[in-house]
Amino acid sequence: MTIFALAIVLALPVGLFAALNNLQQLLGQWRDQAQISLFLHQDATEQDIQQLQKQLQSSTGVVNVRYVGKEAALKTFEKNAGMTAAIKILGENPLPASFIVELNPLSESPAALQAQIQGWARQPGVASAQSDLHWVARLQAILALGKRAVWILAIMLAVGAILVMGNTIRLHIAQRRDEIDIASLVGATRAFIRRPFLYQGLIQGSIAGILAWIIIAITIAILQGPVDRLATLYGTHFQLLGLTGLEGLILIIISAILGWLGSRLAVGQHLDHTFS
Repeated sequence: MTIFALAIVLALPVGLFAALNNLQQLLGQWRDQAQISLFLHQDATEQDIQQLQKQLQSSTGVVNVRYVGKEAALKTFEKNAGMTAAIKILGENPLPASFIVELNPLSESPAALQAQIQGWARQPGVASAQSDLHWVARLQAILALGKRAVWILAIMLAVGAILVMGNTIRLHIAQRRDEIDIASLVGATRAFIRRPFLYQGLIQGSIAGILAWIIIAITIAILQGPVDRLATLYGTHFQLLGLTGLEGLILIIISAILGWLGSRLAVGQHLDHTFS
């Protein structure tokens, strides 16, 4: 029961961390919601356009770069706005060529993205840049708040795990009080008495970490079906991310350390009373 209780306590914050990672992955796919339009001068040369395209493609956080020529922009405008007659009266194409840049909204901070856009706007051949990054700032603020809340919950549950393990070890110590007293009378050291309880806490913590990993994997497997059906309705596919091998190993190590700490605290209090 103690091991299962520890596993559930550990699975809660780790599961929330996994949920945040999946949310970041999902939001990172919203490239069409983080588009930057760079409008070019009418007299921009072919060399300026090629150099700008290379710079955009090599920039941090850029997912896709699409060049829209003047004729393509005109056709799109006529199709969407229905102003073919008005444009024919002008006698020439008033629309400039442009680059449509798709960004990963979580690649950098809003300030860094804004500075990057301003740098693009100063490049030769660029007349102006149009973007709306206010929603990116809100999105990153919400994710930062979620991470902070999960960290607080994780710390609180870690303390709870230490207390649960400490209470369990304390019960074992109470059951073996006579053995401990006799061992201390015949010359057993504190380390000798403490060692088996520390091993118990370490092993139980490790098993709890493994169970927590299994709980998270089962939860993700159960949720994958409804997520697939929801993604299909939006014409896309989304694969939920679980814990990697390294993350699972870290979970087991942290769980073992928490079990060891709980055991050490409980045994230390009893030995202080016994050897005092």
